[in-house]
Amino acid sequence: MLAMHTMQWRSLDEMMGGLRPPENCCLEQLSRDSVVQVTALLEKWYPDIRVGTESRHLEPAFYEQCVCIQGESPDRPVYAILGRDRDTQEVIGLLTLEKNARGLQLSAAMGAVEPSQRGLGLGQFGISLLEQVGRNIGAEVVLYYSTLKMARAQRNAEHRGFKLVGLVPAFDVDAIAPNTVKRVYEAIYAKVLVGPEKIHLPDWNALIPTTRALYTHLFGQHPAAAPLEHMNGVSVPASTPAPVSAPEALHG
Repeated sequence: MLAMHTMQWRSLDEMMGGLRPPENCCLEQLSRDSVVQVTALLEKWYPDIRVGTESRHLEPAFYEQCVCIQGESPDRPVYAILGRDRDTQEVIGLLTLEKNARGLQLSAAMGAVEPSQRGLGLGQFGISLLEQVGRNIGAEVVLYYSTLKMARAQRNAEHRGFKLVGLVPAFDVDAIAPNTVKRVYEAIYAKVLVGPEKIHLPDWNALIPTTRALYTHLFGQHPAAAPLEHMNGVSVPASTPAPVSAPEALHG
């Protein structure tokens, strides 16, 4: 029987491995006495947090049961990193990372930055930190879920070498306007942290035409794909995606 690998949280300095935050910021693991302040700040910075998956960050039970708080259980799945202004020591950001130890996956559960600090590099740094922590605790793939409400989050992921691997319709619930909550699309980005020798490619013969087209679009020609594939009696290069009709408009 194969032994299961573990992904164990370590000290923040160890997990950062020399990665340095922007000059105006210092980082620390979230402590118990900062939880109430942080939840109040999240509501102020990010009013939309009251709905959807990220709303758990406002609930005391989330920190009691799921978050690895400074000096408490290292076995909890979520690790919370607090950002402070280096000069004033005011809280300016929160990043939570969530591990799936059985799947050796790490993802960013949520990142929030104080409005006056946005656009100064903390968002890009958070994605770098996600990758660095993943490498230092033994993750083999890191995942980043991006809102489509703003381009910056998407660019930050691409600038850090993450690959867009999907758009999920109705992925989460979000406030899209005052007093209006709907299900929204989100983008999924991934970065693989292991070599190709540890990755099993899908069986090309098990993929249907639409799956083949998407695989080819995302990852290039599959090694097992024939130079020409015959579809409906017409020779089509294997690297050419099958035609896709325009999606229908979705109305809430």
